[in-house]
Parts: sequence; structure tokens; C-alpha cells
Amino acid sequence: MANLSRRSFISGTAAVASTAALAGTVTSALADEAQESTAYTPSFMQAPAPIDAADIKETVDADIVIIGSALSGLCACRAAVENGAKNIVVIEKADTWQCRSNQFGTIGGKIQEDLGIKIDRNAAVGQLMKECGYRPNQRILNLWADNSGEAFDWFLAPMEGKYVVENESDPYDAEEGHLSVRKTHWPEPDNSHTEDDFYPIFSDCQITLPTMAPWVEAIYNICVEAGVTFKFSTWARQLVRENNEGPVTGVICQDVDGNYSQVNASKAVLLATGDFAGNKDMMSYYVPWATRFASIFPNRDAAGDPTNTGDGQCMGMWIGAKMEDGPLAPMTHHLGGPLGMDAFLLTDVNGDRFVNEDVGGQPFQNQLSRLPKKTAWQVFDSEWPNQLQYMDCGHGNVSWYVDDDKVPGGAYGRNAYISQAMFDEAMSTDAGVQADTIEELAEKMGVPVEEFCATIERYNELAKKGVDEDFGKRADRMFAIENPPFYGYKLTDTVLLVCMGGLETTVDFEVLDTNDDVIPGLYAVGNTQGGRFLVDYPLPCPGISHGMAMTHGMLVGRILAAL
Repeated sequence: MANLSRRSFISGTAAVASTAALAGTVTSALADEAQESTAYTPSFMQAPAPIDAADIKETVDADIVIIGSALSGLCACRAAVENGAKNIVVIEKADTWQCRSNQFGTIGGKIQEDLGIKIDRNAAVGQLMKECGYRPNQRILNLWADNSGEAFDWFLAPMEGKYVVENESDPYDAEEGHLSVRKTHWPEPDNSHTEDDFYPIFSDCQITLPTMAPWVEAIYNICVEAGVTFKFSTWARQLVRENNEGPVTGVICQDVDGNYSQVNASKAVLLATGDFAGNKDMMSYYVPWATRFASIFPNRDAAGDPTNTGDGQCMGMWIGAKMEDGPLAPMTHHLGGPLGMDAFLLTDVNGDRFVNEDVGGQPFQNQLSRLPKKTAWQVFDSEWPNQLQYMDCGHGNVSWYVDDDKVPGGAYGRNAYISQAMFDEAMSTDAGVQADTIEELAEKMGVPVEEFCATIERYNELAKKGVDEDFGKRADRMFAIENPPFYGYKLTDTVLLVCMGGLETTVDFEVLDTNDDVIPGLYAVGNTQGGRFLVDYPLPCPGISHGMAMTHGMLVGRILAAL
């Protein structure tokens, strides 16, 4: 550098600049060529022929049209009417309103306040961002974090006096008509020390028992009493946007008899149609690695077909809306065996350990997908009832061993509790094996005896040493396997519930076009909205999908009412 003259420096700089310019030109040309060579438009992105105006038998005028009457759409509808909106029409292809499951992930709210639960908002959102590869729109996640406590109180309010709030340890009365709300995994076992978790899970989740249906029905009734028109057994087919320019002004629908109608919207159309896991073409295009999973989505339309077929995403793309960039996130998280996803030893079919077992169901499924035969074995000994108290308190984890008569009633009881009878029932299936020696256990599992015995010996060595030198698992969840009987439980592929992936929006739920400009009059919420879950469905905040549908539904309803 000492001999570098000003002239040589300038010449060198010019050369670099010239090279950079050339590189940019070449890169641009290559990009254009690549775009041309790889361009492919799948059938679901190709807009169908416009429905002929002559075929439209009825025209209905509305201020706001909501497509979809599940959790997000109904919450949006209720919030809209409570804030003064009039003349709302809701389109739903099932024969009634829809919902499923019972978990709500929130930060704050009266229940958490009464229990003294304080969740670090930034820590929760930060963990969500990290587990999704920093691909979500953090501002959209912030909307959930900052408003979900209020939203859950609002969600519960119409049923005040008709349910009880119980501790998790309280038995659930499964008699018809008994409704309760409770925290999952609360209080946490004294020895779980979840603050030290490799995959932290926050105490954000509340569950409504027996399902969320009574609360959702109450919201539906509020909307009906407010004069909202519900058109059930009606499929939204095409959005109305003249020449794919300007605002969206309505939607063309079709009833069960094949008759078309048009519902005009003077202010807005809200897409709340759910995800696309029931659309094979979309799954094959966006997440081909997940197409082998069996879909268990329960909801059906009036024709008996799945309701989660990406209707909103497709209709949006047909008029110029932008589908978010992937990788999208199928919900394939594993729930483990009789001991859930608790951090017991895992081996593959070769008898080898392969991972830090102290992870949630989605990371585990990701590992399982890469194993030979897509099969793993959860291995433990007779001391397992005493070891549960040290385990994680997340989705799919078992925390308490109780007497048979102490298990909370209904399906809920299998979330965090296990009794001897429940264990025996699970182990009596083809997936469970039991033996008095490690060698015998290996033979029953069908794994190489020598390799498996070596794995157990090494695992026991590390457990007694108090340091997992091989995979980094927490020492207090390393338990030597040496007290017979010994158990193995086979874990294979899980199932698919939904696939997260939606239309790009602003933080005000306005749908964007492929140029990142707002499409006037078009909004999206729930699983139709993008920017929330990508790469993997994240597990640090159990129930967040429903919590977000509820919260964002409330927020977008207020926005629509103000138009």
C-alpha cells in the first residue's frame, strides 16, 4: 500500500467500477434469462373465464362482504357491527358457521393477570421470528402480541356467567353443557425450569372446553341479531374487479343448485377463507415435501368437501394480488407417543441416537422426515412417572402422572396428564414394546442389538456424567436407562392439519398486488393472510394460530367499520 499512487488508485477504482457495472449487466441478463426459462404458471393461478353477467340470477348490494364464517371472519363481523358497520353480507360454503379445536394463544388478558403470568412480549415475538427464519412481517406479529389479551377478554365476554375458569389440575366435568376455560400446563411443575429451555415455550395458551364452539356460536348470534346476512352453502367463485384495475367491488357466488349471484360491496371485501392444505395442486406447488402427509382437517363444505382449499388466495391472485414468498409452513408437528414429546431418548431404526431430544414436535418431525424409514423410537425405563416433572411444558408435552380417577375428563385429559391405564392402553398397540433387558428390547424393536446396546451405554454414561457431550441436551432431562422393564415406542410420520401461506397485506390487512401496491377494497385475515408463519409452524406460543385469527379478526373488523 505504501507504493500505491493516487493515479494507480483512481485507475484501480475505475477498473473495479467498470467490472461491477459489467457484472451488473451480466447478472441482469442472466436473471432475465432465468426468469424466462423457469416461468411456470400452475393451473390454480390461472384465472378462469369471467362468469357471464347473463348467468347471474340475483344481485345483492352490501357495504361489506366477508367471505368465510370461521373464527377470523366471525370475529371481524362482530367487531364491525359493534363499531357501527351496517349492511354486512357473509358468504360461507359450509351449511353453517365453522370452527375447530380449543386453544388460544395470547399475551395478557384477565386470566393471565389473575394468575400472575407475565410474558415478555419482545421475547415471545423474537422467538417466533427466529423459528420462522426471520421471514414473517414482525409488525403483523406485533399486532397479535399487543392486542391478543384484550381480544381474548372480548372473545369470552358474550358467554360471561356460562363458564368457569379452572386450574389445570381441576377435573373437567365432561357432562353436556359444562363449559370451562383454563390454562394449559399451569402451574408448571416445580422442577421443569422452562426458563432454561433450548426451545423456549411461553405460558400463553388458554383452552376452552369442550371446544371453542359455544363461544363462536355466541359471536355468530351477535352478528345475526345485528342484522348481518349470512349466505350459507354458497361458494365464492370470483372477485369483481374491472379489468383487474382499481378497487374490488364485490364477489360472484354460486349456490348448491349451481345458480350464480353477485354481492356488491360499496366499501370492502374481506377474505377469511382459511388455508390451502385441502388443495392438492397448491400443496404440490408450494410445499411438495408435505404432500405425503394425510390431511385431517375436519371441516367440510355443503358438498362434503374440505373447506380449506385456498379459495381466498386463488381469487386474490386471479385479480392481481400477491401470494407471499415462501418457504411456506405446513402444520405437521408431531405429538409423540404416550409420553408425548417429552425429552426421552430417541434412536433411529439403526439403533443410533440422532438429535437433542429436548425439542418440540415440529423440529422433531423435521428430523424424522430425514431418518431412514422415517421412523424413530422413544426409549425409557420404569422410572418414567418420576421423570415427567422435569420435562418441558409445551404443545404435546406430558407433565403429570396421576391416578386413573384424577385425569381431567374428555380429550383434554390427554394433553398434559397420563395415568397408568392410559399408558398401558397406548403401549398395548403395535407401536409399543416392553422388555426386561436392553438386548431383548432391541430385538422387539427390530433394531441392531449391538448398536442399540452401545447407544444405551453411551447415553447412560453421559446422563451420569451430567453433560450431554454428543447432542447438548439439558442435564436434568438426561435419565439413565437402567431400571427394568424397558420400553420402546415407535414414532412415524404425523399428519397435516393446515398449511400456512397467504396473500401479502399491509399491517391494516389491505391486500397488496404484485407491485406491492394496495388493492383498494380488498382485505385478508386469518390463514388467508400472509406474513405470519413461514419455513416452519412455530411452537413457542401454543394456540397462536387461533389467537391470531381472533385478534386480527377483531382489529380488521374495527378498520372496516371506520371506512
